[in-house]
Amino acid sequence: MQDKKNIGSYYTPIRLANFIADYCLENFNEDNISILEPSVGDGNFAAAISNNNQLNRFQNINLTIVEREIDELNKAIERCNPVVNLNSIHSDYLDFHNSDDNLYSLIIGNPPYVKSSLLADEQKDLCKSIHIYSGLKDKKINNIWTAFLVSAIQKIENNGVVAFVLPLELLQVKFSEEIRDLLKSSFDRLEVFMFDELQFQECKGQDTVLIVGYNHHQEQGTYYTTIKNIDELENRSFTLMQNISVSESNTKWTHHFLSPDEHQFLENLKSKLNLTTKYVENKAGIVTAANDYFIVNDEVVTKNRLRSYSKPIVQKGFYVNGSVTFENEDFEKLVEEEKPTYLLDFNKANPSKLSKSLVSYLEIGTDRELETRFKCRQRKHWYQVPNIAKQSEAFFFKRAHEYPKFLKNNAEAYVTDSAYMVESKDGYQIENIIFSFYNSLTLAFAELEGRYYGGGVLEVTPNEFRALPLPYSVVNDFEAYKENFKNKQNISEILSRYNTEILNTTLGLTSEEINRIEAIRTKLVSRRQKK
Repeated sequence: MQDKKNIGSYYTPIRLANFIADYCLENFNEDNISILEPSVGDGNFAAAISNNNQLNRFQNINLTIVEREIDELNKAIERCNPVVNLNSIHSDYLDFHNSDDNLYSLIIGNPPYVKSSLLADEQKDLCKSIHIYSGLKDKKINNIWTAFLVSAIQKIENNGVVAFVLPLELLQVKFSEEIRDLLKSSFDRLEVFMFDELQFQECKGQDTVLIVGYNHHQEQGTYYTTIKNIDELENRSFTLMQNISVSESNTKWTHHFLSPDEHQFLENLKSKLNLTTKYVENKAGIVTAANDYFIVNDEVVTKNRLRSYSKPIVQKGFYVNGSVTFENEDFEKLVEEEKPTYLLDFNKANPSKLSKSLVSYLEIGTDRELETRFKCRQRKHWYQVPNIAKQSEAFFFKRAHEYPKFLKNNAEAYVTDSAYMVESKDGYQIENIIFSFYNSLTLAFAELEGRYYGGGVLEVTPNEFRALPLPYSVVNDFEAYKENFKNKQNISEILSRYNTEILNTTLGLTSEEINRIEAIRTKLVSRRQKK
């Protein structure tokens, strides 16, 4: 059997599969129904369907299961109750999609999660054709699950239901935006089930969401709920709420984590502010293509006599915890701790007159075949890292745990692509921008506009950073603010201390309104960190 990562086989827990099967079968009153599971895996959904207590309500149930791994298909067949008419197909579902003209009452399952880079060219072409048939403009396939979902939309009967367990990125990433629009336009009613508990422990903390779409339904719209634990599903103690302001906008569906009142409250405040893009320019940091070779510690620089080629650099966000500035002494501390702090810049080295020390070091790289790496191959000389311009005024690290890191670059260091290089626009000061950034409203929108994944890590892309509302304020004493920030116990302490100064001054908010914003931010962070 192939590696799970390559085939995307992370199987749905049986208790969740049982709930989904039971919940969906309740919607059918017909004597005859047809069900398709496009990627059956080891058969949890097939077993949940064929052993469901509602089967005696139907005269005839046709269950089609498709699986490319024959051993898994055989396991699923063995788990099916003979009361259903089973049609088992040993095939890649993408091939089955084109050869099968049937429509189904219920399409159910957990599509594979496989990135485009792991797909064969033929699979990519099949995925694209499925997207194109549904009129999607974005032909690029980021992950195979999108083709499975779009295929299901194409193969469902007029009164049918689609129920898929999908990665949370459906709700929060840019490439899923067209898919979200397609879901809204295809179904009368959508139900979005989010989970406080991870459903797939072996999948590196991959958060998931259950989407149930009804082609026709008396109660139309998009409804959502957050499930605390599997017992809440089985006991049917959850409540589905409608969030019209989210459903009718182009916003990310992660905003469903908020109540309709909370969402409208934040959006009203955002509409009164300029976005970060008014105050800063930002671009990605330096991409070396081999950080462990081009970014080294002081010992490597000295040993290989490369001092003239070395430049100070910050490689990772956790090297700068707890401050709003990066100082020379911070850099020296990293050097003393033997962290990789020097970027090797060989752009000024004359290829025809390389020093012996540089030739020796380049041989280490060629022994590792670095010149064969994709990004190195794009360079005129593989060892010359491009885009090493001037150091930026500040940097913003794209990944964070407790809160995003936004620092003034007093050490004049370079930064890798783990961060964005930030420059203030004319008329604005970087100290004021950083001070203004750390308020509960901006940080709440960082949670909403960013995405999160394994371990509760928040990621904010350049476009998302530029789209954050910023209540621009003037800091009275940045040095004092810097010390307070550095000595804080946690970010809540800083927000409590400066929220009023920033949000009351710019928006005239009362203490009750500010406390409400902080409560929302805390809820979103707790949700991300699974607290």
